[in-house]
Amino acid sequence: MTTLISARYALQRQKLAVERTLYARSAEESQLAARWASAWHKLVQRKLDQDLASRLPARADFGGFLINPPSRVLH
Repeated sequence: MTTLISARYALQRQKLAVERTLYARSAEESQLAARWASAWHKLVQRKLDQDLASRLPARADFGGFLINPPSRVLH
């Protein structure tokens, strides 16, 4: 399974967790769903960063240090 496919799946799960947060019947249920949404958000971000890193190789600057490619930021 590629990282973009798994990122898409994680994004769908995050969407469901956000919807559960919005429509929760109690504060506890809302907090639990918000934690799930946060966890899925972190997973999506990690998968996007992995995909970008696999596409763009690190390059060396003039001092010989490796420069990591910029990450995609999920908002």
